[in-house]
Amino acid sequence: MYTENGLRDFLSTNGRVVLEKAGSDYVLRSFTEKEIEKITFGYSILLGKGAFGEVYRGMLSKRPVAVKRYINRTRKEEFAREVIVHSHINHKNVVRLLGCCTEENALMIVMEFISNGNLENLLHYNHANGRIPLPLPKRLDIATVSAEVLAYMHSMYRPVLHGDIKPANILLDENLTPKISDFGIARLLSADEVQHTASIIGCRGYVDPIYCQSGILTPKSDIYSFGVVLLEIVTRKKAVERNSTLVQTFNDALRAKKVKQLFDEEIADARNMKFLLQIGKLAAKCLKLDVTMRPEMPDIADCLRMLRKDMQREQGSTSQGFFF
Repeated sequence: MYTENGLRDFLSTNGRVVLEKAGSDYVLRSFTEKEIEKITFGYSILLGKGAFGEVYRGMLSKRPVAVKRYINRTRKEEFAREVIVHSHINHKNVVRLLGCCTEENALMIVMEFISNGNLENLLHYNHANGRIPLPLPKRLDIATVSAEVLAYMHSMYRPVLHGDIKPANILLDENLTPKISDFGIARLLSADEVQHTASIIGCRGYVDPIYCQSGILTPKSDIYSFGVVLLEIVTRKKAVERNSTLVQTFNDALRAKKVKQLFDEEIADARNMKFLLQIGKLAAKCLKLDVTMRPEMPDIADCLRMLRKDMQREQGSTSQGFFF
Protein backbone atom coordinates (compact mmCIF):
# COMPACT_ATOMS: atom_id res chain seq x y z
CA MET A 1 0.00 0.00 0.00
CA TYR A 2 1.26 3.50 -0.80
CA THR A 3 1.90 6.28 1.73
CA GLU A 4 0.45 9.79 1.38
CA ASN A 5 2.70 10.76 -1.50
CA GLY A 6 3.30 7.19 -2.57
CA LEU A 7 0.86 7.15 -5.46
CA ARG A 8 2.43 10.23 -6.98
CA ASP A 9 5.85 8.64 -6.53
CA PHE A 10 4.57 5.40 -8.04
CA LEU A 11 3.15 7.12 -11.10
CA SER A 12 6.25 9.27 -11.39
CA THR A 13 8.45 6.19 -11.35
CA ASN A 14 6.22 4.58 -13.94
CA GLY A 15 5.49 7.81 -15.79
CA ARG A 16 7.01 6.55 -19.00
CA VAL A 17 4.57 3.64 -18.96
CA VAL A 18 1.54 5.72 -18.01
CA LEU A 19 2.00 8.74 -20.23
CA GLU A 20 4.01 7.51 -23.19
CA LYS A 21 2.38 6.58 -26.47
CA ALA A 22 0.83 3.13 -26.26
CA GLY A 23 0.21 3.26 -29.99
CA SER A 24 0.87 5.57 -32.89
CA ASP A 25 -1.90 7.98 -31.83
CA TYR A 26 -2.50 6.96 -28.21
CA VAL A 27 -1.38 9.58 -25.66
CA LEU A 28 -2.88 9.82 -22.19
CA ARG A 29 -3.97 13.17 -20.81
CA SER A 30 -3.53 14.34 -17.23
CA PHE A 31 -6.65 16.00 -15.78
CA THR A 32 -7.09 18.19 -12.71
CA GLU A 33 -9.93 17.65 -10.26
CA LYS A 34 -11.53 20.91 -11.43
CA GLU A 35 -11.42 19.74 -15.04
CA ILE A 36 -13.09 16.46 -14.12
CA GLU A 37 -15.81 18.28 -12.19
CA LYS A 38 -16.52 20.38 -15.28
CA ILE A 39 -16.45 17.35 -17.61
CA THR A 40 -19.00 15.50 -15.44
CA PHE A 41 -21.23 18.54 -14.83
CA GLY A 42 -20.52 18.30 -11.12
CA TYR A 43 -20.80 14.49 -11.04
CA SER A 44 -24.48 14.79 -11.93
CA ILE A 45 -25.00 11.73 -14.18
CA LEU A 46 -24.25 8.53 -12.27
CA LEU A 47 -23.85 5.46 -14.49
CA GLY A 48 -23.05 2.92 -11.79
CA LYS A 49 -21.23 2.20 -8.57
CA GLY A 50 -19.28 -0.60 -6.97
CA ALA A 51 -16.75 -1.39 -4.26
CA PHE A 52 -14.13 0.79 -5.96
CA GLY A 53 -16.33 3.87 -6.26
CA GLU A 54 -18.57 5.37 -8.92
CA VAL A 55 -18.76 5.89 -12.69
CA TYR A 56 -20.16 9.11 -14.14
CA ARG A 57 -21.06 10.22 -17.63
CA GLY A 58 -19.44 13.38 -18.95
CA MET A 59 -18.55 15.33 -22.08
CA LEU A 60 -15.04 16.01 -23.34
CA SER A 61 -14.47 17.95 -26.56
CA LYS A 62 -18.12 17.36 -27.53
CA ARG A 63 -17.91 13.59 -27.16
CA PRO A 64 -19.33 11.48 -24.33
CA VAL A 65 -16.92 9.96 -21.83
CA ALA A 66 -17.13 7.82 -18.70
CA VAL A 67 -15.28 8.87 -15.55
CA LYS A 68 -14.39 6.25 -12.96
CA ARG A 69 -14.00 7.92 -9.57
CA TYR A 70 -12.21 6.02 -6.83
CA ILE A 71 -14.08 6.82 -3.60
CA ASN A 72 -12.06 4.46 -1.41
CA ARG A 73 -8.73 6.26 -1.10
CA THR A 74 -7.04 3.16 0.26
CA ARG A 75 -7.23 1.66 -3.24
CA LYS A 76 -4.32 3.69 -4.60
CA GLU A 77 -2.47 0.59 -5.70
CA GLU A 78 -5.48 -0.68 -7.63
CA PHE A 79 -5.89 2.72 -9.28
CA ALA A 80 -2.22 2.89 -10.27
CA ARG A 81 -2.32 -0.65 -11.62
CA GLU A 82 -5.44 0.05 -13.67
CA VAL A 83 -3.89 3.10 -15.32
CA ILE A 84 -0.58 1.39 -16.03
CA VAL A 85 -2.01 -1.90 -17.31
CA HIS A 86 -4.79 -0.25 -19.33
CA SER A 87 -2.29 2.13 -20.95
CA HIS A 88 -0.43 -0.86 -22.42
CA ILE A 89 -3.45 -2.13 -24.35
CA ASN A 90 -4.29 -0.51 -27.66
CA HIS A 91 -7.05 -2.59 -29.24
CA LYS A 92 -10.26 -1.45 -30.92
CA ASN A 93 -12.30 -3.79 -28.72
CA VAL A 94 -10.85 -2.59 -25.43
CA VAL A 95 -12.49 0.47 -23.88
CA ARG A 96 -10.18 3.35 -24.76
CA LEU A 97 -8.35 5.00 -21.86
CA LEU A 98 -8.19 8.77 -22.42
CA GLY A 99 -6.47 9.99 -19.26
CA CYS A 100 -6.50 10.20 -15.49
CA CYS A 101 -6.47 12.53 -12.50
CA THR A 102 -3.84 11.70 -9.88
CA GLU A 103 -4.45 14.44 -7.32
CA GLU A 104 -4.11 13.08 -3.80
CA ASN A 105 -7.82 13.16 -2.97
CA ALA A 106 -9.11 12.76 -6.52
CA LEU A 107 -8.14 9.50 -8.17
CA MET A 108 -10.08 9.24 -11.42
CA ILE A 109 -9.87 7.58 -14.82
CA VAL A 110 -11.39 9.03 -18.00
CA MET A 111 -12.47 6.55 -20.69
CA GLU A 112 -14.55 6.48 -23.85
CA PHE A 113 -18.27 6.10 -23.18
CA ILE A 114 -19.84 2.87 -24.46
CA SER A 115 -23.50 3.47 -25.18
CA ASN A 116 -25.29 0.14 -24.80
CA GLY A 117 -24.47 -1.00 -21.29
CA ASN A 118 -22.91 -4.39 -20.68
CA LEU A 119 -23.45 -8.03 -21.55
CA GLU A 120 -24.75 -8.86 -18.07
CA ASN A 121 -27.66 -6.43 -18.42
CA LEU A 122 -28.37 -7.60 -21.97
CA LEU A 123 -28.49 -11.27 -20.97
CA HIS A 124 -30.22 -11.14 -17.63
CA TYR A 125 -32.35 -8.04 -17.16
CA ASN A 126 -35.54 -6.84 -18.81
CA HIS A 127 -35.58 -3.47 -20.53
CA ALA A 128 -38.42 -1.02 -21.17
CA ASN A 129 -40.02 -3.29 -23.75
CA GLY A 130 -39.08 -6.54 -22.06
CA ARG A 131 -36.22 -8.87 -22.80
CA ILE A 132 -34.15 -7.90 -25.85
CA PRO A 133 -34.14 -10.69 -28.47
CA LEU A 134 -30.63 -12.03 -28.95
CA PRO A 135 -30.21 -14.45 -31.88
CA LEU A 136 -27.39 -16.97 -31.77
CA PRO A 137 -25.31 -15.30 -34.52
CA LYS A 138 -25.13 -12.10 -32.46
CA ARG A 139 -24.24 -14.05 -29.31
CA LEU A 140 -21.52 -15.85 -31.25
CA ASP A 141 -20.22 -12.51 -32.53
CA ILE A 142 -19.94 -11.20 -28.98
CA ALA A 143 -18.18 -14.35 -27.76
CA THR A 144 -15.78 -14.42 -30.72
CA VAL A 145 -14.69 -10.80 -30.49
CA SER A 146 -14.28 -11.04 -26.70
CA ALA A 147 -12.10 -14.13 -27.14
CA GLU A 148 -10.02 -12.33 -29.77
CA VAL A 149 -9.34 -9.46 -27.36
CA LEU A 150 -8.26 -11.82 -24.57
CA ALA A 151 -6.07 -13.74 -27.02
CA TYR A 152 -4.43 -10.45 -27.97
CA MET A 153 -3.88 -9.53 -24.30
CA HIS A 154 -2.40 -12.93 -23.45
CA SER A 155 -0.10 -12.79 -26.50
CA MET A 156 1.36 -9.32 -25.91
CA TYR A 157 5.12 -8.86 -25.36
CA ARG A 158 4.21 -8.30 -21.71
CA PRO A 159 1.05 -10.40 -21.37
CA VAL A 160 -1.94 -8.93 -19.57
CA LEU A 161 -4.09 -11.10 -17.29
CA HIS A 162 -7.48 -9.50 -16.85
CA GLY A 163 -8.40 -11.34 -13.65
CA ASP A 164 -12.09 -10.39 -13.68
CA ILE A 165 -13.67 -11.62 -16.90
CA LYS A 166 -17.46 -11.58 -16.59
CA PRO A 167 -20.40 -10.19 -18.60
CA ALA A 168 -20.49 -7.00 -16.50
CA ASN A 169 -17.01 -6.16 -17.80
CA ILE A 170 -17.92 -6.75 -21.45
CA LEU A 171 -19.42 -3.45 -22.59
CA LEU A 172 -21.51 -3.15 -25.75
CA ASP A 173 -21.70 -0.29 -28.24
CA GLU A 174 -24.67 0.75 -30.37
CA ASN A 175 -24.15 -2.28 -32.63
CA LEU A 176 -23.69 -4.66 -29.68
CA THR A 177 -19.99 -4.88 -30.53
CA PRO A 178 -18.15 -5.90 -27.33
CA LYS A 179 -15.40 -3.91 -25.64
CA ILE A 180 -13.49 -5.30 -22.67
CA SER A 181 -13.33 -3.00 -19.64
CA ASP A 182 -12.21 -2.74 -16.00
CA PHE A 183 -8.51 -3.42 -15.47
CA GLY A 184 -8.50 -2.66 -11.74
CA ILE A 185 -7.23 -6.12 -10.77
CA ALA A 186 -5.46 -6.94 -14.04
CA ARG A 187 -1.80 -7.96 -14.03
CA LEU A 188 1.00 -7.06 -16.45
CA LEU A 189 3.51 -9.91 -16.67
CA SER A 190 7.20 -10.01 -17.39
CA ALA A 191 8.91 -13.02 -18.93
CA ASP A 192 8.64 -16.14 -16.75
CA GLU A 193 6.94 -14.15 -13.98
CA VAL A 194 4.60 -15.98 -11.59
CA GLN A 195 1.71 -13.79 -10.43
CA HIS A 196 0.91 -14.43 -6.77
CA THR A 197 -1.92 -12.39 -5.25
CA ALA A 198 -2.13 -11.48 -1.56
CA SER A 199 -5.82 -12.40 -1.53
CA ILE A 200 -8.20 -14.05 -3.97
CA ILE A 201 -9.44 -11.53 -6.53
CA GLY A 202 -12.39 -11.81 -8.87
CA CYS A 203 -16.10 -12.50 -8.60
CA ARG A 204 -17.86 -15.57 -7.21
CA GLY A 205 -19.07 -17.86 -9.94
CA TYR A 206 -16.27 -16.82 -12.29
CA VAL A 207 -13.10 -17.38 -10.26
CA ASP A 208 -10.92 -20.33 -11.25
CA PRO A 209 -10.98 -22.87 -8.36
CA ILE A 210 -7.34 -23.80 -9.08
CA TYR A 211 -6.35 -20.16 -8.62
CA CYS A 212 -8.32 -20.16 -5.35
CA GLN A 213 -6.21 -23.09 -4.14
CA SER A 214 -2.82 -21.84 -5.29
CA GLY A 215 -3.13 -18.06 -5.14
CA ILE A 216 -1.33 -17.95 -8.49
CA LEU A 217 -3.07 -16.06 -11.29
CA THR A 218 -2.31 -17.38 -14.79
CA PRO A 219 -3.79 -17.02 -18.29
CA LYS A 220 -5.69 -20.24 -17.55
CA SER A 221 -7.57 -18.32 -14.84
CA ASP A 222 -8.98 -15.95 -17.46
CA ILE A 223 -9.83 -18.96 -19.61
CA TYR A 224 -11.88 -20.54 -16.82
CA SER A 225 -13.80 -17.28 -16.36
CA PHE A 226 -14.39 -17.04 -20.10
CA GLY A 227 -15.83 -20.56 -20.03
CA VAL A 228 -18.44 -19.35 -17.56
CA VAL A 229 -19.22 -16.40 -19.85
CA LEU A 230 -19.76 -18.81 -22.75
CA LEU A 231 -22.26 -20.75 -20.65
CA GLU A 232 -24.14 -17.56 -19.78
CA ILE A 233 -24.27 -16.58 -23.44
CA VAL A 234 -25.92 -19.83 -24.56
CA THR A 235 -28.13 -20.42 -21.49
CA ARG A 236 -29.00 -16.86 -20.47
CA LYS A 237 -28.65 -18.08 -16.88
CA LYS A 238 -26.66 -16.18 -14.23
CA ALA A 239 -23.31 -17.47 -13.01
CA VAL A 240 -24.68 -17.67 -9.46
CA GLU A 241 -28.33 -18.19 -8.55
CA ARG A 242 -29.32 -18.76 -4.94
CA ASN A 243 -26.84 -21.33 -3.61
CA SER A 244 -25.93 -22.89 -6.94
CA THR A 245 -23.46 -21.90 -9.64
CA LEU A 246 -23.97 -22.22 -13.36
CA VAL A 247 -20.83 -24.37 -13.57
CA GLN A 248 -22.33 -26.86 -11.08
CA THR A 249 -25.62 -26.91 -13.00
CA PHE A 250 -23.75 -27.43 -16.28
CA ASN A 251 -21.62 -30.27 -14.89
CA ASP A 252 -24.73 -31.97 -13.49
CA ALA A 253 -26.40 -31.67 -16.90
CA LEU A 254 -23.30 -33.13 -18.59
CA ARG A 255 -23.36 -36.16 -16.31
CA ALA A 256 -27.10 -36.64 -16.88
CA LYS A 257 -26.72 -36.02 -20.64
CA LYS A 258 -29.27 -33.21 -20.43
CA VAL A 259 -27.17 -30.28 -21.65
CA LYS A 260 -29.67 -29.45 -24.41
CA GLN A 261 -32.25 -28.60 -21.76
CA LEU A 262 -29.99 -25.84 -20.38
CA PHE A 263 -29.82 -23.82 -23.58
CA ASP A 264 -31.91 -20.67 -23.85
CA GLU A 265 -35.26 -21.55 -25.46
CA GLU A 266 -35.02 -18.50 -27.72
CA ILE A 267 -32.12 -20.06 -29.65
CA ALA A 268 -32.43 -23.80 -28.88
CA ASP A 269 -34.00 -24.86 -32.18
CA ALA A 270 -32.96 -27.63 -34.55
CA ARG A 271 -31.08 -25.23 -36.82
CA ASN A 272 -28.86 -23.97 -33.99
CA MET A 273 -28.47 -27.09 -31.87
CA LYS A 274 -25.21 -28.43 -33.28
CA PHE A 275 -23.59 -25.01 -32.85
CA LEU A 276 -24.87 -24.73 -29.29
CA LEU A 277 -23.44 -28.15 -28.48
CA GLN A 278 -20.07 -27.11 -29.92
CA ILE A 279 -20.05 -23.95 -27.80
CA GLY A 280 -20.99 -26.03 -24.75
CA LYS A 281 -18.16 -28.44 -25.53
CA LEU A 282 -15.71 -25.55 -25.77
CA ALA A 283 -16.95 -24.14 -22.47
CA ALA A 284 -16.44 -27.54 -20.83
CA LYS A 285 -12.80 -27.52 -21.96
CA CYS A 286 -12.29 -24.05 -20.52
CA LEU A 287 -13.69 -25.24 -17.18
CA LYS A 288 -11.44 -28.30 -16.80
CA LEU A 289 -9.96 -28.56 -13.30
CA ASP A 290 -6.77 -29.86 -14.88
CA VAL A 291 -5.45 -26.54 -16.19
CA THR A 292 -3.17 -28.30 -18.68
CA MET A 293 -6.33 -29.56 -20.42
CA ARG A 294 -7.72 -26.06 -20.92
CA PRO A 295 -7.19 -24.58 -24.39
CA GLU A 296 -5.16 -21.41 -24.89
CA MET A 297 -7.04 -18.21 -25.63
CA PRO A 298 -5.92 -17.99 -29.30
CA ASP A 299 -7.23 -21.54 -29.83
CA ILE A 300 -10.56 -20.58 -28.27
CA ALA A 301 -10.81 -17.56 -30.58
CA ASP A 302 -9.98 -19.75 -33.59
CA CYS A 303 -12.65 -22.28 -32.63
CA LEU A 304 -15.31 -19.59 -32.26
CA ARG A 305 -14.32 -18.00 -35.57
CA MET A 306 -14.70 -21.35 -37.31
CA LEU A 307 -18.11 -21.89 -35.72
CA ARG A 308 -19.14 -18.44 -36.86
CA LYS A 309 -18.03 -19.14 -40.43
CA ASP A 310 -19.80 -22.51 -40.44
CA MET A 311 -23.00 -20.92 -39.19
CA GLN A 312 -22.79 -18.15 -41.76
CA ARG A 313 -22.25 -20.69 -44.54
CA GLU A 314 -25.16 -22.89 -43.42
CA GLN A 315 -27.62 -20.19 -42.42
CA GLY A 316 -26.61 -17.51 -44.90
CA SER A 317 -25.04 -14.09 -44.61
CA THR A 318 -28.47 -12.62 -43.85
CA SER A 319 -28.47 -14.28 -40.42
CA GLN A 320 -29.00 -11.49 -37.92
CA GLY A 321 -25.86 -10.63 -36.04
CA PHE A 322 -22.82 -11.31 -38.23
CA PHE A 323 -20.36 -8.44 -38.40
CA PHE A 324 -19.06 -9.35 -41.85
